[in-house]
Amino acid sequence: MIYLTESFNILRGISIIFLYTNILFLHVSTNEVELRRLLFHKRRYDQYVCPQVGITNVYTNLILLQVESVNEKAQVVTSNIQLTCAWCDPYMSWNISRFNITELSVGPGYLWTPDVVIVNSADGKYSRNRENYAVILRHNGYVRFMFQDVWKTICKVRSTYFPFDQQRCTIIIRSGSHDSHSIKFIQRRPIQARSFIRGEWELIHSYTEITDERVSDFGQVDYSLVRFTLILKRNYVHYFMKIILPFTLVSFVTLFTFLLPPQSGEKLTLNVTILLSLVFYLQLFSEYIPKSDDETPILTLFCNANFFLVFLSCIMTVYVLYLYHHSSTSHIACVPTYMKIILLDYLSPFVYCSINKQRKKQILTKRSSEENQPRRISSIEKNICHIFSVTSSTRTTNQQAIEILKCLQQIKTHIRTEWLLPLQLYNECEIGNDVLKIDNQQRLQEWQQVALVLDRLFFLLFVIAMPGTALLLVSAHLSSENNFRSNLTNINLNTTDAQCDSIYKPILT
Repeated sequence: MIYLTESFNILRGISIIFLYTNILFLHVSTNEVELRRLLFHKRRYDQYVCPQVGITNVYTNLILLQVESVNEKAQVVTSNIQLTCAWCDPYMSWNISRFNITELSVGPGYLWTPDVVIVNSADGKYSRNRENYAVILRHNGYVRFMFQDVWKTICKVRSTYFPFDQQRCTIIIRSGSHDSHSIKFIQRRPIQARSFIRGEWELIHSYTEITDERVSDFGQVDYSLVRFTLILKRNYVHYFMKIILPFTLVSFVTLFTFLLPPQSGEKLTLNVTILLSLVFYLQLFSEYIPKSDDETPILTLFCNANFFLVFLSCIMTVYVLYLYHHSSTSHIACVPTYMKIILLDYLSPFVYCSINKQRKKQILTKRSSEENQPRRISSIEKNICHIFSVTSSTRTTNQQAIEILKCLQQIKTHIRTEWLLPLQLYNECEIGNDVLKIDNQQRLQEWQQVALVLDRLFFLLFVIAMPGTALLLVSAHLSSENNFRSNLTNINLNTTDAQCDSIYKPILT
């Protein structure tokens, strides 16, 4: 019996809770239905008329969610935005104690919403995406309309400092049919906890300007314009890893072509291979580099400068090989005197020191050979004079005979080497060709020395020139940063939101 009583009490409690829940739900539903019927159906309301008498203050702010694309050639920026508008509508207020409802969500076709149009729009068709978003309505007449859309706006995109560029784009909106005497835009407080989706572009700074300007001369009417200025910075890490770094490394290999010896025969092959590789890279880069008619990107100048240096190295390599491999079958011209002085005497210690030492040895051997002949003749004369000038008492006859024989031997050797051999050689018909070959061989060695000096000189020039091309990118990065800092303006406006509690009394009591 006790068990049945307890079960009956539990079942009765569950039934009471269920009935109370149903009654409460029906009461709330009945209140919301009754409230919607009183607001939108029972009384007359025109959604095309401004809700406030005089000027309707519309508090607005824009949130940039993502920059989808930037068309440098068409000067169009496609951005994904979220626009929020808030205002007070006294005809949409009710007594919260009667209906027990603080907030409603209704479609934009049931009440007045500001007809926002984009002044600098690049899209030919009007977007109706805002019609799919609901309007939040509170009991005190506060209305908030928040919608998300993709806008194409006209923006002056400067591609000079690509890929280190920073762009300043402005989105201008206004009311399509109401002037500043009917609608006044006011900057609304920003929504917190919103992050920008970072892709190719990064949002650095944004600010809002609200002014009254005359859009057209018809009727001398001013409109309230809202300018949302966005400062964007391109993410250049992707371009640095895929364009700048590989192109620089391939171009840097050109320096090693000047270190190869000319007799190896691989200098020109390596140069042409590098040149063809750069041509292939340029074809791939053309898809990434923006196409603009009035400005040339700094990256294009960098690639062209490196390509020109590699092309110039091919010409220099051909010239060095031409000087080094002179044809020995014909008469080889002498190295000009100014080239000997400039290249072999002055510049060779800085680029190739062994050439200067060899040249000094050749000059010394030539001078010694020229000076040996008169010294040899003068020594013979001194010996003869010394023999006959000394008295017989000091020397014996055998000693004098020995010295005279030595002098005669020297005279014989001198006559044979200086007179007889040249006469025999000149009588032979092949002596002319041998002398010409020896002379050509000496001249060929001089030309080879000139070629080696020029090869090392070109190497030093390219060591300076190739890092100099990187200054184009460094200067572009610094110039872009300086322009951004100098042109950045911080505009601090009083950001508020629509306050409807102290202005209007509830219409539905």
